[in-house]
Amino acid sequence: MINTAHRIEFFPEKCVGCQLCYKACFVDVIRWDPEAKKPIFKYVSDCEHCFCCQAVCKKEAIRVIPDYSSEHLLQSFERYA
Repeated sequence: MINTAHRIEFFPEKCVGCQLCYKACFVDVIRWDPEAKKPIFKYVSDCEHCFCCQAVCKKEAIRVIPDYSSEHLLQSFERYA
């Protein structure tokens, strides 16, 4: 498991239930709660920080906050040099 402190801030009062963030998430971090008609943010540590969910949200209900000190973002490419 990768050690991260990635966060996704969600402001439910701004969410209109359009499902665009859910549909934009290609790594299945965002799930849909049909009863609440709101997204559920599962598996945040799997987030690739593509910012698609944040970009498609016209109501600015989502903010992606990557942990730049995480092992995932501190990869070394020396072996390819």
